[in-house]
Amino acid sequence: MKFRFWIALLLVLLLVTSCLSIPLQSPGIEESATYTVTPTSTLTETPSPTPTVTLTPVPPSPTPTPWALDHFTSGKLYPGVEPVHYVADTCTYLENRWDEDKSVPGTIVVPIMFHSIIKPGKAVTEPSAISMEYFELFVATAEELGFETITVAELVGFLNENNAIPKHSMLLILDDRKPGTAELFLPYLEANGWTLTLAYPTGDYIPDSEWEQMEGLAATGMFDIQSHGFNHVYIQDFTPVEVVEEEIYKPIDAIWEHFGMEIQSIIWPGGNFTQEAVDIAEEAGLEVGFTVYSRGPVMYNWIPLGEEERAMDNPLMVLPRAWSSAADVALYKALELSEAAEAQAAETQAMEQAYYELFCTAAEGD
Repeated sequence: MKFRFWIALLLVLLLVTSCLSIPLQSPGIEESATYTVTPTSTLTETPSPTPTVTLTPVPPSPTPTPWALDHFTSGKLYPGVEPVHYVADTCTYLENRWDEDKSVPGTIVVPIMFHSIIKPGKAVTEPSAISMEYFELFVATAEELGFETITVAELVGFLNENNAIPKHSMLLILDDRKPGTAELFLPYLEANGWTLTLAYPTGDYIPDSEWEQMEGLAATGMFDIQSHGFNHVYIQDFTPVEVVEEEIYKPIDAIWEHFGMEIQSIIWPGGNFTQEAVDIAEEAGLEVGFTVYSRGPVMYNWIPLGEEERAMDNPLMVLPRAWSSAADVALYKALELSEAAEAQAAETQAMEQAYYELFCTAAEGD
């Protein structure tokens, strides 16, 4: 009995000892596998990549496009007559148009052509002449309507830069060598503070006595002497260029010699002109020329012209003139156009000033 006890005890001890000697292992790993632990090196921190931001382009604000301005038009012009605008730069035009120191919108000039005034008791026998009675009616009408005269120099400043002149202006022009007729104007010029422009041919045939008489008139300060050619040649396409040059250049020196005046205009002899003559006049330094066409009054950047004048490349060299035989009618018509132009300017002022702010003041800042 004791023997079996010891045998059992011995078996239990052997079993316990064998369990303690069995190495622990994970299931599925061979007993013979050898494991080497390698020290881990210090890791350098890798920066996170900078995120790429894709920007969606924002379209720029649209740049406004300059628009065409509405210029004054009128149905009261004669058939075939159209207003011509000659100021090329819109910003310059608007600056001059709305400058408070310049002429106001609706300012007009009526150039009027006189030839002969027939003394009382004599008959009027030619269309270019008027009676003394009608001349006095014209003067009274001009006074009543508030018209004042300007010189050619003032007209040039007005047409080029809108320089300030009376709102209702007229340019009285007496053609040809008319000392006696010029003197008829004197009392009316003195009474109203007016001036008279003399369109004076300066040919070599003029006697010294006439030069002296005209110099005396010019000394009064009421006469503005301008060119009417040299020999009063009607310039046409077949006129030799040397003759055209003589008609344009010789009066410049003669008028300076006798009157001490630098002329700015030519009153075309007979009203005839060509593109060649216009070009030569410009080369000579003349700034305006006058035809015998009655087209209406002129305004800043607004010249009413017929087809023949529009064919020229400079509207200022072919300005219209009203005939003296209908001078009072020309004044009334000019007032109508002045009022209409002034009303149109009031309607377009805001739009024109917006144009100037958008397209002109920015350019000045650059």
